[in-house]
Amino acid sequence: MPKIIVAAPPITGELAPLLELARGLAHRGHQVTVLTGSRFRADVESKGLAFSSLTGGADFDDREFGNNAERESLTPGPEQLNFDWEHAFINPMPDQHAALQELLEQDPDQHLVSNALFLGAVPTALGAPGLKPRRWVAVSAVPLALSSDDTTFLGPVPVGPGEDGKAANRAANAQFAQAMRPTQDRLNEVLRSLGATETFPAFVDGILTVPDAAAALTVPGFEFERSDAPDSLHLVGNLAPRRAADWQPPHWWSDLDGSRPVVVVTQGTLANHDLSQLIEPALTALADLDVTVVAALGRAVDALSIPVPANARVAEYIPFDALLPKADVYITNGGAGGIHQALAAGVPVIAAGLTEDKPANAARLAHHGLGIDLQTATPTPEALTAATERLLKDTETGDNVQRLTKVYAAHDALTEIERLALG
Repeated sequence: MPKIIVAAPPITGELAPLLELARGLAHRGHQVTVLTGSRFRADVESKGLAFSSLTGGADFDDREFGNNAERESLTPGPEQLNFDWEHAFINPMPDQHAALQELLEQDPDQHLVSNALFLGAVPTALGAPGLKPRRWVAVSAVPLALSSDDTTFLGPVPVGPGEDGKAANRAANAQFAQAMRPTQDRLNEVLRSLGATETFPAFVDGILTVPDAAAALTVPGFEFERSDAPDSLHLVGNLAPRRAADWQPPHWWSDLDGSRPVVVVTQGTLANHDLSQLIEPALTALADLDVTVVAALGRAVDALSIPVPANARVAEYIPFDALLPKADVYITNGGAGGIHQALAAGVPVIAAGLTEDKPANAARLAHHGLGIDLQTATPTPEALTAATERLLKDTETGDNVQRLTKVYAAHDALTEIERLALG
């Protein structure tokens, strides 16, 4: 029976697909141990999985991180990204490394499948003392930032007639790498302190090129094309969390019977401390439209500061595998997981977000004609009304989404990651 460690930083959006993966691997007979933060112990064990806790600086609470005042004062983009990388991913690396080493010392005959932002296996891969797993696959739950002559993180650089697009992309990627130099320097500083003899590849390529293989939870037609991508990179499709077996639909579930369009709105799992950014403007914007609005708050319903319109239904949590197949439009602050679930369910997307990977997700939607990028984290009700009305009528976007839905359906992420992990 193959033994697999499934590891992820204690960040809800990064852990969720890895838990679904761990459950699927265990169901197929693999002996699985989940390594993540202590606050997720109950969630892991409720799925019948063995749990091992991160400790020290690696065992943080992502809810507190999302509300960090210092972080909120920084400008979205490289300034905030450098902060995120240092505090959420690099500084925890020594404790992640120690926890992983402890598991491998107990049993060296284990494979590792980690979230790509879990860096605990990087030190030994780059020459630090310690044990290596039999094989290591990194799973990326965020849009690819892999440098390429064909594109940047936010898409191909627009060029005029006769201009060299590849040169423009190389220049933009170099500019981004320079802006992220504090992250690169800090990462190599921590690696040296752990005994690594090699440096980390150019930011941010190494999270995908250092492991034996990389599985990106996306599909061709959503991700930007890269003719120079490494052979070790695989686009494997969607890996969405499934609803708990004991979940019961709310009393208003029958309102989503298809008699009128359903618009789903969410601010995700972390950036929901201020519902006036997106959810409340959306409720206001859509109150007079002939639609049913479902707001998944990610927190208690009484957090809303406005009355709930007559055509709206709100809940703290609704499993998207149940909700999105009933939706006609999905409004989001731009998290990758929800966007992929929506597109896989055939639902066009309106994205409104400027932090972390959110602009990159929105750029992919716009580039491929899968929805609308509002290019703001605080859209006006008027902008949300116009975008929703447009998508409800836009057959071209709908056709694009339906074509991509078939691409998602052609992939089995669990099987593809299992094959990569076992080599």
